[in-house]
Amino acid sequence: MPMLNHLPASAAALPRYAVSLIDRRTGRPHRISDIPLRLITCEPFEAARDLMRDRDPSLWDTAIHRLDQKGALQ
Repeated sequence: MPMLNHLPASAAALPRYAVSLIDRRTGRPHRISDIPLRLITCEPFEAARDLMRDRDPSLWDTAIHRLDQKGALQ
């Protein structure tokens, strides 16, 4: 599954997070071409803020999950 990676080059030692845009009406992640939108980042709150820009908070939310060393959700 392709993901958009927003990691600085020196991110190897930093904790990584997966940030998803959630549709409050369904409770499911937003999908583009049937692929869930998920950003991988070391700055999850900044990524969540970017995902919510110009969106109605009554319709949209974000979910933040920490990733382990192998990239799996914890």
